[in-house]
Amino acid sequence: MALTGTSGGHPVGANTNNNSGSSFGAIARYSFFERFIYRPMFGWFGFFFRLALWPLRRVGDFLLPLGEYEGLSQNSTEGASKQFTSYLKKTLLLNDSTSNGILELFSANSYADVQQEAASSDALIMVYLHSPYHRSTDDVCRRLLCSPPMIRFLTENKGRVKAIGSSTATSQGAMLSYSLSASSFPILALLQPEKSSSSSNSNNIGSIAPGPVKLVFKAEGPTLIKLTAMQLMSLVTATFQKHERTVLEAATRRYQREQEIELRRQQDEEYQETLRQDQERERQRNEERLEVEREERRRKEEEERKIAEEANRLDRARALVRDEPPKGTPGCARIRFRLPSGKQLDRRFECDETIGSLKAFLVLHFASENDNSDGGVVKRVALSTTFPKRTYGGEGEENEDDPKTLEECDLCPQAVLMVQDLDA
Repeated sequence: MALTGTSGGHPVGANTNNNSGSSFGAIARYSFFERFIYRPMFGWFGFFFRLALWPLRRVGDFLLPLGEYEGLSQNSTEGASKQFTSYLKKTLLLNDSTSNGILELFSANSYADVQQEAASSDALIMVYLHSPYHRSTDDVCRRLLCSPPMIRFLTENKGRVKAIGSSTATSQGAMLSYSLSASSFPILALLQPEKSSSSSNSNNIGSIAPGPVKLVFKAEGPTLIKLTAMQLMSLVTATFQKHERTVLEAATRRYQREQEIELRRQQDEEYQETLRQDQERERQRNEERLEVEREERRRKEEEERKIAEEANRLDRARALVRDEPPKGTPGCARIRFRLPSGKQLDRRFECDETIGSLKAFLVLHFASENDNSDGGVVKRVALSTTFPKRTYGGEGEENEDDPKTLEECDLCPQAVLMVQDLDA
C-alpha cells in the first residue's frame, strides 16, 4: 500500500535489490518426494490453518471494527479527504460564501483518484498532512495553507496543481506520511506523478494504487512553521515553474518524435503510393483493350438485367395494389403522401390493405412519371409518420411492418405519411 516515488532521483520505498528476480531465470527441479508429497502436504496444511483461523478473524472484526476513516477503501479515503475540508471550514470559521471558494481548491476524492487525475494531465499534487494533536496545526493552516497568496496560486493554477489534505489520524494520512518519510508535522509536499503502463492500466482505484511519483518539494515540522506565507510561496512557485518547464520540454520532445514518426510514415506512404500507381498504370495499359470489350459486354448484360428486374418489380407491385375504393366506402382509409419533391398525393385504401400495398402504390406512381416531374424516378421508398414518430422500412427489404394492415398501424381512417427516397 505504500506510495512509491522518488526524491531527488532516488527511489522512495522501492526495492533496490537488483538480484531479487534472478531466480526466475532458473528452471526449478524437484524430486518425486518434493513434488508429490512434501509440497502438497504444506499446501493443504496452510489451507486448513487459514480455515481454522477464519472464525477468530470474524470475531476480531466484530469486537474491533474499523473506524470511519480506517482502512484504504474508496469510502474511507474519500471520507478522510472530506474530513480535512470540514476541518478547514471549522478552523477558519468560514461562512458559506467564503468557504465555497477555498474548499473547492482541495479535492474531496481519494489520493488514488487525485494521483490518476494528475498523471493524466501532467499536474502536480500538493499534499498537506497535519497531526490533530500538534499545537501549531491550526496556526499553520490559517497562516500558510489558507493564506491569500496560496489561495491565489491554487486558484490560478487549479488545473495544474491538485491539492489534497489529510490528517495523520486517518489511514490515508498515515499511509502518505509513511510514504513521504515524514519525521515531524505538519508537512507540505509537492509530488510529480509520472505516466506508466502499470499505473495507467490499474483498475484498483479503491486503494492507494502504486505508481511512479517523484517528490519535488517537501517542508515539514519546524522548517515549515518558521516560514512566512511569502517565503513558502516563493519556494512553491519556483518548484511549480520548474515542473512546468519540465512538462513543456517533455511535450516538445514528444511532439518532435511524433513529427519525425509522422514524416517517415508519410514518406513511406508516398513511396508506396507512387509504386502502386506505376504498377497500376502498367496493368491498365496491358489490359486496356480487353477491359473495353469486357465493359461493353457487361454494360449490355447490365441493361438487360435492369430491364428484367424493373419489369418484375412493377409486376410485383401491381399484384399488391387494389383498385381505389369509391369515395364514402366504409372501412376505407384516406392516405396523404408527401413526396420527396414536396408535392402531395391523396388516395383511398381499404383498411385491410398492408404497408406493402402503400409502398407498391408509390412504386407504380413514380414509375409512371417518366417526365421526371417528381424529381426523378424513385424506386425504393420508406414511409414515416410525424406523430407518433414511426418509420416503415424500404421497399424490397425484409421488414416486419410490411405485412401489417393499415388498421393495425393506426392509419385508419386517415393519415399523413412522409415518403423518403432511399436511393437519394
